[in-house]
Amino acid sequence: VAKDAGIENVVLGNLYIGSCTLQQHAYNITSNASSYTYRVNEDGQWLNNDSYSSVDALKSEDWDMVVMQQASGSSGMPDTYYPYISTLIAKVRELCPDAELMWHMTWAYQGNSNHPEYYKYGYDQMTMYDAIVSAVHQNILTNKDFAKVIPTGTAIQNLRTSIYGDTVTRDGFHLAYDSGRFAAAMMWLRALTECDLEPITWTPDNYTYTQEQIAAIKESVENAWANPYQVTAF
Repeated sequence: VAKDAGIENVVLGNLYIGSCTLQQHAYNITSNASSYTYRVNEDGQWLNNDSYSSVDALKSEDWDMVVMQQASGSSGMPDTYYPYISTLIAKVRELCPDAELMWHMTWAYQGNSNHPEYYKYGYDQMTMYDAIVSAVHQNILTNKDFAKVIPTGTAIQNLRTSIYGDTVTRDGFHLAYDSGRFAAAMMWLRALTECDLEPITWTPDNYTYTQEQIAAIKESVENAWANPYQVTAF
């Protein structure tokens, strides 16, 4: 989608540990633990590097932006953010002094999700969404170190009010490959570059979309960009 928008020379890096909390990230970065799969993408293909440390990954490129997020199950729990964010910010500032810091706001689970941490939100999707938004207001928007929030959680919640309904995850919490992931990619591009999404015609090769579906994805993202902390229904 970036290339279709005319944006070239993009390097993406993803430090991956499944369900990793800010607390664990903070421990890993201070101890230089080689606990991650470091995924790098320069040409549309992801290459995995195992047993990588976050310190080495941050030093591997002259990054323009560094994005943080909380694990989904803890994302609506305000008391799980600090002091770990402060630790991460200090270390990133040390290693990447010129990079902008961004925050990725995650999404609420599908209504019938069986995720083991869904109980924290009374097994209610809107309760979880509202809790995530509240945690971002309390812990991120009050922190001057973050230049921007990527409101993927709102884009996904918007999309759920469209023709897709509550079917944009593949297992109740991970995003569906055709709809949820595509919307998230559009949201990241819109937030990081502020480019116009309308001219983008590229779609993933493995899936077929109607014009109505593409319009729903783009509209969900544009509405989230315009109103990042409230649901805009179709």
